[in-house]
Amino acid sequence: MRVNKLIKENKSGFTLLELMIGVGVLIVALVGLLGVFAHMISLNENSGKLSLAVAACQAKLEEMRNSSFTDLYTTYNGTSFDPNGFSSGEAKGAISINNSNPNLLQVFVSVSWRTRSNRVIGEDKNLNGVRDAGEDLNGNLRLDSPGQIATLMAQR
Repeated sequence: MRVNKLIKENKSGFTLLELMIGVGVLIVALVGLLGVFAHMISLNENSGKLSLAVAACQAKLEEMRNSSFTDLYTTYNGTSFDPNGFSSGEAKGAISINNSNPNLLQVFVSVSWRTRSNRVIGEDKNLNGVRDAGEDLNGNLRLDSPGQIATLMAQR
């Protein structure tokens, strides 16, 4: 009889309600972590693409530095290029040169690209390398992008 009394008094454990609340809290925490993980993957992809874009801008500037200064404006202003490291149609580069001072050119080289989620990074929304209506969001008459290099070039 004493054994039955001990068994009845020792009722430790979780009720169904406590178990459901615990599982609910665990699910909310895991969904939050999964969202953060997905966002980190996106940020990692964009970081890699930004590095490729800046490298492509630098390569284009090196090509321009090897050209004649007198021909820079006529050869490169308003032109576009396909940046290295991107798939076909995934990115486009644009060059804009300000020649208001003919002895000192302001050169802007930018690359816009499409992410995996089909979002375009940069002002060139249709990735054609040309400033179309509605693409120059800040009104500076050129296509800007996070992957952009601006420099001054003087005649040597």
